[in-house]
Amino acid sequence: MKLKIKFNVKPFLNYLSVILLTSLFISVVLIALPLTEKVTDRTSFDLLIKDNDYWSTEFILKLNTNNPQLIEKSRDILFTRLKKFEVERARIYNIGEDEDASTLLKVVITSTQDRELVKELISNRFDVQIMTRKEDVDFFSDEDQYAYLFATNYDPTEWTREDFRNIYITELKTSTNEYSNFAIFKLWPNRQGEFTKFLEDHKGEYIGVSVDGFVTPYLVPFDDLSIFAVPITSQEELQIKAIDILYNSGVVPVNYTLEGEEDITAEIIKLDHVRVSIGLAISILLTYIYLLLIKQSTFETLRKSFLATVLTIAIYITALKLLQIPVDTFILPIVGIMAFLLIKVLVENDDSVWYIESILLVVLLIIRLLGTGYMPVLATHLITVVILSKLCLIMSEWYIHKVKEI
Repeated sequence: MKLKIKFNVKPFLNYLSVILLTSLFISVVLIALPLTEKVTDRTSFDLLIKDNDYWSTEFILKLNTNNPQLIEKSRDILFTRLKKFEVERARIYNIGEDEDASTLLKVVITSTQDRELVKELISNRFDVQIMTRKEDVDFFSDEDQYAYLFATNYDPTEWTREDFRNIYITELKTSTNEYSNFAIFKLWPNRQGEFTKFLEDHKGEYIGVSVDGFVTPYLVPFDDLSIFAVPITSQEELQIKAIDILYNSGVVPVNYTLEGEEDITAEIIKLDHVRVSIGLAISILLTYIYLLLIKQSTFETLRKSFLATVLTIAIYITALKLLQIPVDTFILPIVGIMAFLLIKVLVENDDSVWYIESILLVVLLIIRLLGTGYMPVLATHLITVVILSKLCLIMSEWYIHKVKEI
């Protein structure tokens, strides 16, 4: 007589998958709890709050014009720079004219970004012009070793920033086989031939790229003239980002100077994230109990919706903690409420899920691209929540189905 052992793999896999997923759910929720203790020397499970990183400063700019159109264009360029650098809050006021008929602008910044780089974005006109060396200047004199730096020692050419469609910053290999950052000037197609002819006339010579009167020398090569790449001394990622913004956000149409700056108290929305988290958890729990009692939805629907809501918020907060992403405390309750409302709507409108999510994502992407102040920051977090909500709904439905099978 042969003993036959019957082993059904499917129930075993169901048990295993449910156990693993349950463990994952519990771990995510535990990590998401407020003030989770530091469990290792390398990883902290505490939420990184931005509130104490904010600084606020008033800058006074003096524009050498009183033309309303030039003033408005200057304001727009400054706003563009600050927005691209992800400055959380920026306000620019026209505070009148001085005795020289120059316009004074007050720029009020409240941000967590690097203060010195923000100051550079505000205080530099970034007027770019290509120049050639003057013949009567001795650039190798021991008496003036910095002669090559000043635009007064060069002759201006017709080539300015407006002749280039964009300036792309990237790493290129140098003659020493090391990589360094370069600003690659991309011409408008209709001017490529003229610029190549200009470079051919100066093969083997040093020309200069002047930015606000300070020149970066450039040795025109004998062979390849298809690329015009000017070296950038900085290698820090944040500084490179600021330089890229200055090159590509437009040239302020008038000369101006930074007349003064004053630190002020940062006016931000501060919340106790521990109390907010506890209050949000209690509110969501009580809301679902109330919905169950009034029998507005079936128990199965509420169960799936509640699990998906908890998972969405828990995964979102866990990701913030593990990746050490700084967050504004006022965003936390908005994210919690958004997750609850969105999941409730998606569960109740199962046939329109993709339509609802698509419209919502498009709206948030528009706000992310065109919004100002805190709006792009909030939109970025809500885009994450929308995507997480859909994934958590799928996981919740699958998990409940597997538990029922067991």
